[in-house]
Amino acid sequence: MRKGLVFIFIVNACLFSCSGNEELVPDWGLDYFPVRVGVFHVYQVEETTVVQSVETKSVYELRVTVKDSSINEQGITTYLLLREKRATVSSNWESLDTWSVKMVGNKLIQNEGNVLFVKLFFPLLRDLKWNGNEFNNLLNSGNIFNDRNSEHYSIGSIDLPIALPSGFETDHALEVVHNSYEDAIIGSDQRKEIYAKGVGLIYKEITQLQYCTANCPVSKRIDKGLIFVQTLKEHGQN
Repeated sequence: MRKGLVFIFIVNACLFSCSGNEELVPDWGLDYFPVRVGVFHVYQVEETTVVQSVETKSVYELRVTVKDSSINEQGITTYLLLREKRATVSSNWESLDTWSVKMVGNKLIQNEGNVLFVKLFFPLLRDLKWNGNEFNNLLNSGNIFNDRNSEHYSIGSIDLPIALPSGFETDHALEVVHNSYEDAIIGSDQRKEIYAKGVGLIYKEITQLQYCTANCPVSKRIDKGLIFVQTLKEHGQN
């Protein structure tokens, strides 16, 4: 295993025109997902599950640490992400699971519980769209409703100023929309992630609700659903 590798992918240092003038390569936006061994992020997580309008809520802290890295024969570096959780700031951290992330070509691929997602597609451009589920076989491309108009991830905003409730602020945030489906009758499937330049993931939100559509005592009664909010509290380097 190689330690301390910086997750920066260099296409070329510079390009040269026919006249010999030097031109810098445009910024791909790679620093929206910087990663090296020892980097950690701590998040506040609020997770609510709903079954027949009955809510069950849990609040905990999640710590994600880049524990190690390895390089395969093709020269692709894979980083191991140790995920730990604790109920309160005074509780001990307990191992949750291990994910991994790697860059293949211009695709940032993250393995989340043996399910692969293309989290980012470089270079990052406004209104860019890509298939985030290219390397998995999730039903309906990960959507709880068969909505063919929301099969792809997309860039919502680049260099967005944002301030989180935890106190973290940046003028350079990247919003990635995974789905924005909303139907007043059957339900909602809205998911997004926000990354900060030089930091990585700072916010994640999932709202997936399926409404009761027959013999419902209350209009729009939620038959089942999930509301998940993950917010960055701190980050650093071990």
